[in-house]
Amino acid sequence: MEAQEPKAPASRTRGGPRDRVRAAADDLFAREGIPATGVNLLIERADVAKASFYHAFKSKNDLVDDYLERQHNVTLGRLRLVEESDDPLAVKMGRVFDLLSTAAAQSVYRGCAFVVAATEMPQADLPAQKWARTHKLAVLATIRKMIEKAGSADAAEISEQIAIVYDGALVTAAIRPDSAAIERGRAMALAILAAHNLAS
Repeated sequence: MEAQEPKAPASRTRGGPRDRVRAAADDLFAREGIPATGVNLLIERADVAKASFYHAFKSKNDLVDDYLERQHNVTLGRLRLVEESDDPLAVKMGRVFDLLSTAAAQSVYRGCAFVVAATEMPQADLPAQKWARTHKLAVLATIRKMIEKAGSADAAEISEQIAIVYDGALVTAAIRPDSAAIERGRAMALAILAAHNLAS
């Protein structure tokens, strides 16, 4: 969650130029960062002609927008599967942090893909800022639905607290890998639920 293990290098990825460029972007953006990944490198890694790149994506920013939208959809899809299950709330919350643990174990993990992108591209008119806000609000809304489904009248406040723990765990796991941030974040989230009599 929040950062995807990159796919195989585009030269070994089947599909047309658009698919190969996407595969190259998934790998290079995760490993090298968005600013460090130029169009020429993407074209080389994807093994496509320059004209094919610009036929698939109008610009690098168009590709970044596509990349972050796909990251958003994958992460939200996984979270919504948890939210829509019939498991008790505490079990759902544990599964949320299981997803974070899986993300943090990836070889190229540098933290939340949206926070990293927004830091790398701070300009308000670039795609990273839009997707960082869109994604974080969607995560918050999904956590809130879990809590509302459990019957809490304080779902707005509880979901805000847990979303802050969620984001803090993702960032800390990248900066201090030895911190056990995901497991500590899980314990903190469950403690918040317990304080509101929602952990059973």
